[in-house]
Amino acid sequence: MLARAPRLEDPRLALGFGLTGAACLVIPLVTGLLTGHPAGGATVGLGAWLVAGRAIANPAGMRTPYLLGVVLSVGVGTSLGILLSGSSWLMVLVASALAGLGGLVRPIGVTPALTLLLTAANPLPLDPVPHTGLQLLGGLLAAVLLTLPWPWRRTRPVVTMLSETADTLAGLVEAVADPAVGQDEWDERRRKAADAIAEVRTARARRVRWERSRAAEDVALALRRVFHEIIALRGLCDTLARRAPGAADEAGLGDLVCSLSASLRAYLAECPPEHVPVLDFGDRVDRLRDRAAGGEREMVVLVLLRQIAHSAGRIREALDGSAEAARRLCAPGLGPALDMATLAVPPPLAFDDPRVRHALRVVLGTAFASIVIVLFKPAFPHWLVIAVLVTIQPTYGETRARVWARVGGSTAGGLVSAAILHIAPGHWPLVALIGVSAALAFGLAPTHQAYWATFMTMCVLLLLDFQVPQTARIAESRVVLTVVGGVIAIACARLLWPRGETERLAERVGRMLDSHAAVARTLAQLARGKAGADRTEERIRKAAVDAEMVTGALGYIAKEPGGTAPDAVDEALEAAQRVRDDLLTLISVLRDEPTGAGPVPDVLDAVAGHLRAAAQAVRGREPYEPAAEVSRGLADDAVWVGAQAERRLTELETDATEPGSGRALLRTAAVDQALRSLDADAVRLCAAAAGAFASGP
Repeated sequence: MLARAPRLEDPRLALGFGLTGAACLVIPLVTGLLTGHPAGGATVGLGAWLVAGRAIANPAGMRTPYLLGVVLSVGVGTSLGILLSGSSWLMVLVASALAGLGGLVRPIGVTPALTLLLTAANPLPLDPVPHTGLQLLGGLLAAVLLTLPWPWRRTRPVVTMLSETADTLAGLVEAVADPAVGQDEWDERRRKAADAIAEVRTARARRVRWERSRAAEDVALALRRVFHEIIALRGLCDTLARRAPGAADEAGLGDLVCSLSASLRAYLAECPPEHVPVLDFGDRVDRLRDRAAGGEREMVVLVLLRQIAHSAGRIREALDGSAEAARRLCAPGLGPALDMATLAVPPPLAFDDPRVRHALRVVLGTAFASIVIVLFKPAFPHWLVIAVLVTIQPTYGETRARVWARVGGSTAGGLVSAAILHIAPGHWPLVALIGVSAALAFGLAPTHQAYWATFMTMCVLLLLDFQVPQTARIAESRVVLTVVGGVIAIACARLLWPRGETERLAERVGRMLDSHAAVARTLAQLARGKAGADRTEERIRKAAVDAEMVTGALGYIAKEPGGTAPDAVDEALEAAQRVRDDLLTLISVLRDEPTGAGPVPDVLDAVAGHLRAAAQAVRGREPYEPAAEVSRGLADDAVWVGAQAERRLTELETDATEPGSGRALLRTAAVDQALRSLDADAVRLCAAAAGAFASGP
């Protein structure tokens, strides 16, 4: 499939990166010619190319420590290539192991295996030690040049990202009690806020340890807590609207929302005020209670308003507690490179992980290509293994697309290179051609893989000719072996777990259900006073990660051969999000004062049992009907909670001797509605998840 011609207005173009990448090659070549050592200059240029090629994934985001790690990989690959030159079978084993390790650990990548093959398969233009040293020098040159503060490397400061997140949360809180904001618009605002927080987390994970900022860490944590409390506020306001329409206006809930929004917008403003107060809603609730008639409706309203006041208070505490950190971030002179928190700890590896299966594909594909080389001894054999290395992708669909781009680009670049090598230009024309092809390769790489394959092929073949004069045969061999390597890559992706995510989708959905059940069980322990809110929130985050894994699996499945995901999985993901929102609301209500033994923990345990039973049905791909006793228990317990609240609320005014007991009973009324919503959403989640797999994969 041909790539469209790029346009200058295409935001993916990286022309500045292209010129800088070309400079990494041209500078050593020109220096080598001027000093009378063209082979040495070409060796330095090859090392620079090996390092610069790793920057095409994220040119503006490359950091010097990362590229220094790539330089180390070049050194390892060069040393192994020199040692293993002439030991064919040992080279097969080592190249395959390096390829698999690179597929498993992204920072390593293909560089060590690629360098090993280029070194072992081509005659060294210099003695081994100078060759290794000059190649490392080229890598260091690229690492320095590419990470200088060029205009094209300007990225948004961390303060800007956090400020945008605070503004997004301000828009979210404005929708909490606005009757004009429907469920669809609320979901959209919630998604934008979640994406903003996720973007901050992703940016944090890309930074190295000494580029982090404790102030940014505190601000990011505060905004994440605010996000959770806003979700809880929405649930409480919905309950208030159902139980007592119009009560929000009577209490002046709009004033609270406006003060929260103003605080968030001023939190990371360019010139933040010393303090933007949040309305003391608790004081307003106390005054309303003094004026209340004592009827059931009034008491229920007071209960919910009190919980809203608690949630708003926690937002105020989060913002006030990190105000000093926010002021430090906004202070002049703080470098934009500072970032947040610790690096995300990757999950433990297992065969179920797509990264592991991809690494195994790379190992087996590389090993097969290496064995073909040993047995059939083609000319310029390293191109076969390199073609397999750079073509195999995590899914069959991606591999197939990469093969077409690679074969087409290599063919075009190889034909042009063959014509150039046939003419056999001198060194200075070669320098110009290498510089142009490198600039086009690096500059156009983000737009389409075919452009990278075309101009990268020209650049490398001409660079090798600059080291040791080549003939047109090397270009012809590259085209043929690239085609063969593409066939091997497609075979590996098609034959080795081609529908891995499709087959594992039921397990991933089952794991998502189990993690949501774990949240409900932990919340039941929180209600009994046997667990802390932090532990429950950690379970919430784990459940969100498992839901993200299902979402990621759907993306993989779309690129697998014949892979289709049941439509109901999307419905299950939406229901899972609602369940987490309900659980966050309950955490907010139960955080300060657990209810103790009673129906609330029982309802939560029943919901957890419901989710676990559905998870088992999903894994077994069996129809699932909730057991009668489970449904009956949920209904009876929820009715009991409501009846207790209604019966005892009328006694509250006369029960002046036990204010703590009365306060607990008032909380029960708020929990009642949250439990009913949780029950309904959990039933919907179980039905969607089980229904998606009941009729087979």
